[in-house]
Amino acid sequence: MDRKSTVLSIILPPLMVASFVIGYFFPGQHARGATGDPSAKVREVKQKIDAYFYGELKDEDFEKAAINGVIAKLDPYCEYFTTEDWKDFNEKFLKGQFGGVGILVEPDTETGYMRVQTPLEDTPAFAADIVPNDLILEVDGVNIKGQTITDVIKRIKGAEGTKVVLTMGRKGREAFKVTLVRAQITVKAVKEKMLENGIGYIRITDFTEMMPQWDAAVEKLKQQGMKALIVDLRHNGGGLLDQCVKLSDRFLPKGQLIVTTKSKVGDIEKRESEDDSKDVGDLPLVILVNGGTASASEIFAGCMKDHHRGVLVGAKTYGKGSVQTPFELADKSRLKITTARYFTPSGYSVHKIPGQREYGLEPDYLIELTDEEILNVQRKWSEERIVKSSDPQPSKVPAGFIDYQMKAAIEVLDAKLAGREPKVDKRELSSLKKPEQPK
Repeated sequence: MDRKSTVLSIILPPLMVASFVIGYFFPGQHARGATGDPSAKVREVKQKIDAYFYGELKDEDFEKAAINGVIAKLDPYCEYFTTEDWKDFNEKFLKGQFGGVGILVEPDTETGYMRVQTPLEDTPAFAADIVPNDLILEVDGVNIKGQTITDVIKRIKGAEGTKVVLTMGRKGREAFKVTLVRAQITVKAVKEKMLENGIGYIRITDFTEMMPQWDAAVEKLKQQGMKALIVDLRHNGGGLLDQCVKLSDRFLPKGQLIVTTKSKVGDIEKRESEDDSKDVGDLPLVILVNGGTASASEIFAGCMKDHHRGVLVGAKTYGKGSVQTPFELADKSRLKITTARYFTPSGYSVHKIPGQREYGLEPDYLIELTDEEILNVQRKWSEERIVKSSDPQPSKVPAGFIDYQMKAAIEVLDAKLAGREPKVDKRELSSLKKPEQPK
């Protein structure tokens, strides 16, 4: 597996990745007719449909449905793209701009619906208070249970300024409808600000081509006297492997292992730090993580944790540790299938296998937030972006709201700078009698 393919494969979090398997219907491929030959059986089914089905089924629709049916038996991260689908995929996710409502989703194997991995910042979905783990049940009144992720996304996207109505499911709440106005989605990857006591703060929304933005943000904070740094990866669903490797490089001396990928055929690729020239020195580092921290974000966080370069604060991460590689087929369509797993420097795989193994990264300081607190963090982020407004709106964030994860991160760094032990108590939702209210 070459490096270019690897970079493309981790390009997306567990979001818009449906399925595709190299099919039985490509030109020049013939059934052997042997007993148990799956291609022979599929060809026989097609012949029966053509001969007796009282209706019409186009060859391309049969082919796509058959391929997607096989893909559904693999994992949620495999996907088949027609030539048109692949073009759309590139425009939206490789270039960082796309039309839609700004939701990263994945198939929910237990229910057959689509699960929200995270809403993208500064999008209609984010503003509408859609949160991770919400289920999309209907799109414009059409039940989407069992539909492929590609078909669901096609229903949701549309021309800028048009409306789409999503019926959502959320634990502990009746199904509810959300009306969203589609917009041109532009991902802004890096946000920075200076906190008190010389603590810099950088939030990375995803790992698109963001390193120039990162270097500019670090330089700006250095000029303001930064003594320690918080990197916020909450709700960061991933992105380019190349970018998270380069970010890790900024914090490590040359020659340190960043990530290892292992394929089914035994290929092993190791990525190591290469450049000491643009690092952030020995600044104390905290990485904020939660259930929306996935894929490339977990590579960076896991690398910092294993090398004891940074401290993880927040909630357990998502657990997406597989690699998908795209293959171009003879007709220019694409097959993207899971080809490898990645491992942190200690050899740990974050990848979740429901019912079989633990997954994700455990934070050094476990600080869990309620659903309402997560919403208030997102609302706060949204309101911080508003510099001017002709129609100022009252804040949706309750007065006195505390971001307990941010509070803990600051305490860890304050203690580090002061040479003392941090005073951070574990915060588990299971141990809370009721959600804590601001005082």
